[in-house]
Amino acid sequence: MPHKGALPAIQEGLSKKQIRDLADNAVEHVLEEGHVFRVAEALAAMDEFVKTMRKDERYIQFLRDELAKHQGRLVTGSGAKIELCEAGVSYDYSTNAEWRVLDAQIRLLQEHKKQLEERLRSLPPGRMDIDQETGEVIEGALRASRSTYRITLAQK
Repeated sequence: MPHKGALPAIQEGLSKKQIRDLADNAVEHVLEEGHVFRVAEALAAMDEFVKTMRKDERYIQFLRDELAKHQGRLVTGSGAKIELCEAGVSYDYSTNAEWRVLDAQIRLLQEHKKQLEERLRSLPPGRMDIDQETGEVIEGALRASRSTYRITLAQK
């Protein structure tokens, strides 16, 4: 019998609601029992595992081959849909003159915006200054952040 708070063995897929419920129960367990650092490390490791596996071309090709045997679409026993699709489609608009003009204008505006943002960041929040070229009064940007944590897994 698994101990209280242990994650159940997952025999088949889960719905989004079931995943949210499992996560909520896991958070409650951590709040009661502790081991928050081990959990943080385990979550980071699982995240890295998932990202690495989902990018693996061998896995992707095998999954695509298996889906092809099912007319490109499969619904699992728990209701998850797995389908073949095309992703990362891109277009080259640079052959169009009007597009090139608009793109150049956008780049100039983005550069101007970036310079203005740097200037506003250089002023203390709420402090006013005068633009020597335009005479415009500018005020330092307000700063906001949110507190969280960072975890870096060992490379080896």
